[in-house]
Formats: sequence, structure tokens, C-alpha cells
Amino acid sequence: MGLLKKYSDKLYLKQWGIGFLKGNIADIIRNRQSALSFEWISLNDKSISYADPFVFKTDDGRVNILFESVSSHNLDGKISLMVCNDNLEPVFEKVVLNTNDHLSYPYVFRENGKIYVFPENAFGGSLNAYEFDPVTNSLINKKEIIKKPLLDSTILKYENRYWLFATFLGDTLNSDLHIFYADHLMGPYTAHSGNPVKRQLNGSRPAGNFIQVDGEIYRPTQNCSNYYGESITINRIKVLTTTRFEEEEHMLIEPNKNDEFNYGIHTINAVDDIIIVDGQKGHFEPVQQLSRKLKNIFN
Repeated sequence: MGLLKKYSDKLYLKQWGIGFLKGNIADIIRNRQSALSFEWISLNDKSISYADPFVFKTDDGRVNILFESVSSHNLDGKISLMVCNDNLEPVFEKVVLNTNDHLSYPYVFRENGKIYVFPENAFGGSLNAYEFDPVTNSLINKKEIIKKPLLDSTILKYENRYWLFATFLGDTLNSDLHIFYADHLMGPYTAHSGNPVKRQLNGSRPAGNFIQVDGEIYRPTQNCSNYYGESITINRIKVLTTTRFEEEEHMLIEPNKNDEFNYGIHTINAVDDIIIVDGQKGHFEPVQQLSRKLKNIFN
């Protein structure tokens, strides 16, 4: 990123939003189709962001989205639920989890007819599992999974084990990938002997659920080479054991410059023919952004 762009970007208030696309995620992976365009949910308040969306259906076919809702003024991340109709228009929305920490990335895992949610709570210092109740539209706390400040925890069931991928809060949050494994979804989890198994800004930090296509496992990851949320890199896993891990880059998904949210993209998920992402755009707010910077310096 050029020096002028780097500093001019600081004058923009960044906002994340949720976008939809009707299509087959497997075909996108097969064809390495990176030029995608999305329909975006309207956000009337530019200080509010919707990010990290995970989409799933309940047994009645209802389309549900769990996501992070956050104010740029307070960075008060909460987990919210949005219910959509068949046209993917929001018909219901509410906050389902607020711990007064910064919550985000409500990873969804289905097993034995139940829907489990693992929201990121790195600032709270632990990863907890919740069960989603589709009748009351609520999250029920099940147990603490790992007492570590994990970011974007994403779980894969592979060869009769559960593999948890995440990065850690700190200076290497976008670059150092750690893996943990367990015999049961709720743990206990053991750290991979090779941790951190990967160290690079492009392709380490998780960016959504695993995608299985034609017997292969693909892992969406964040590309933060130039800035956070720059684009998504889809990796193909080649080797995953308790002592080894290898993956290779398969394709890149970049923001569509013609879309409303065209500055960044860092989460992708799918269910049936619904593909969902988050995107970032900027609002030119030089006075507000400079005042925020000065406030941070002098506080």
C-alpha cells in the first residue's frame, strides 16, 4: 500500500456490512471464480457495522444469520441474530449474546441435530460453546472449551477428530495459525505439536467455515498482507495429522470494486444455495477520525 493511501485511509470511518449471493459454493471453488458480486443489507447508521456472518437453516427451513454487531464509537461487539425470508430480506433481528466483552465471529457447528455456536471472546480470555435454541432464538451456554485468547476459532471434523483452527490475540493475530485437536467436540483439546503451524499474513487467520468439495477440504482464510480484511484466500488442505499440517493456496476472493462495500472482505460462509460474506467500505470523516486519534493519544 502506498504511503499516501496508507495515511489518507485513516481519514475514513470504516464500516462492515453483510452481503448475499445465490449460487453454488462448490462451483465457485471448482472454477476458481473470484469475480463475485453481492446484494448488501442496508445499514442506516454508518457508525454501526455488521460483520463475521454465519448462515444456517433450522429444521423448518428458516434462514438464520448470526453475526457481530458493533459500534465504531465503543467497539462493543455483540452477537446478533437475523432471520430472513425466502428472498433473503431481514424480517427479524435481535441481540442474542452480550457479555460486555468484545464478541465476534459466531462460528456455527451442527452435530446430532443440535446447533452449537462458538463466538470469539479473545478479550474475555476464553472460548465458550453455546447451543442455539430455535424456539426462543437464544444461545444457551454449554461450557468453556479453551481458556485462551483465541481469534476466529473454526472447527473441522476430520478422521474421527475435531480440529480447531485459530490465531491468538497479540502482535501475531493475523499471521500465526494454531491448531488444537480433540476426540469430542466439547474437548478437551490438545495443542498441535507444530504450533504455530503457519506464519504469514496471507492465508493464516480463519475467514469462515471449511468447505468440502469433491473429497477435498478447503479453508477460507484472511489475506492481511497490506491491511486487515483486504481479501480472502481459499487454501486446500493437503496434510492434517497431530504432528503435521500442510495446505496450499487455491484461489483468491477480492472485494468487487463495483459493489457498495468494496474496500475489504474477510468472512465467507454458505448453506445450500446461499453464500454470505461481509464487506467493508469507508466514509470520509476527517474531523471525526482525527478527533478520535487525538483522544486515543491523550487519554
